[in-house]
Amino acid sequence: MTGLKGEPFPSGGWLIKKPGYTYLSEAILCSLGLMVFSYFIHHEYPLRLISFAGLLLASYFIGKNLRSYDELKKITGDFPSFKTGFLWFLIGITGGILFAALYRWHLDLTIVPKSIYVFALVAALIGSLEELVFRGFIQEHVRRVNAPLSILFSTISHTGYKCCLFLSPVITVNTDIGFLAFWTFFASIIFGTIRHFSRSIIPSLVAHAIFDILVYAEFVNAPWWVW
Repeated sequence: MTGLKGEPFPSGGWLIKKPGYTYLSEAILCSLGLMVFSYFIHHEYPLRLISFAGLLLASYFIGKNLRSYDELKKITGDFPSFKTGFLWFLIGITGGILFAALYRWHLDLTIVPKSIYVFALVAALIGSLEELVFRGFIQEHVRRVNAPLSILFSTISHTGYKCCLFLSPVITVNTDIGFLAFWTFFASIIFGTIRHFSRSIIPSLVAHAIFDILVYAEFVNAPWWVW
């Protein structure tokens, strides 16, 4: 059985390709769910329940599009060849180091961390999960509509998620939202571009993980925003 545009079923059949507006609407709703989650997660009960509703909404759209190994590979991607894949892997490592050094320099920190505590690894895991969601699912979902738009969309989505976390009215810590938005947007554009041209999530994931390790290296305990 053949379907529109000939997208294969994991079982060997064929499926009908979704229209572009479906991919875009699912990406929008998933992004909004994540923003609702980050905005309400620090509220007290019962408002905190709204955050879990947002997370559930995002999880629904991610889950409904991950029902097979082939669908999972659309998120993780594939290296076209070992040589090309290894090159992008090195680009990811280098990009993460350089971006972390620039960020630390901007904050008047030593370029090289004086020590690395356990939380840095936790931060790397959080960053890796963000890559799987924003550059893996959301960016690749929108890429089926338009490739340049997918990079910009995932960047705006990630930036909105981060800013909503710090814009919550229950947060008493003073945060420079403009600074946060700029650096998140800047990093997301870089990570999204790496994800697009490498055709794999691994280089951008490695870049993000290394960045977080170097930035949060001296954090003994998790900061308040780690819910």
